[in-house]
Amino acid sequence: MRRLVLLLLLPLLSTVLASAADEAFVKLLNEAGLEYEIPSGYKKKPVEYNDVLPYQYRVVSDDGAVEIRYTIFPLDRVKIDYDDPHSSAPEPDHLFTLLFPSVLTDISGWGHYKSKDYPASEALRLFRADWAAVAVLDVIPKYSRKYKHALVVAIHRNGHADAYQIFLSNDIHKAGEAAKKTESSLRFKK
Repeated sequence: MRRLVLLLLLPLLSTVLASAADEAFVKLLNEAGLEYEIPSGYKKKPVEYNDVLPYQYRVVSDDGAVEIRYTIFPLDRVKIDYDDPHSSAPEPDHLFTLLFPSVLTDISGWGHYKSKDYPASEALRLFRADWAAVAVLDVIPKYSRKYKHALVVAIHRNGHADAYQIFLSNDIHKAGEAAKKTESSLRFKK
């Protein structure tokens, strides 16, 4: 009898946990000044802990060929513990130039990557961002056991947040196509 009750309660428990996760993500988006819409042809999947680069939300394409992970760092949460007698600690609005290569290095395991900045007008048009960049790389198995390649779109808005959309796939061309179709699904609010 206890087992039957447990089996009946499991779907309810998973619904409650999923709802709490969605609520936490919406709260994070608001804190970061971002808006998000699940791209067409994608379904939300539960977040799985990842110690290489934690993420707060993920979706997978209907055919399973592409997974998108979202990592968001609101600047209000950035604490810089920098011991410098000249007080030259970097400001949170200037950390994106350090964080972006660090993220790429972490998920590639010090591998090679190619990156480039979006023109400022494109960053503003696509993401309402002050800065945006894209990179292509191979990921380490510790970051993703299922997918080998990543296309990373990074966006930054002064006073708000740094956010990363990580498109994972075993076919880098599919990741690129997915990014072109869905990259604006995460953008800063007007």
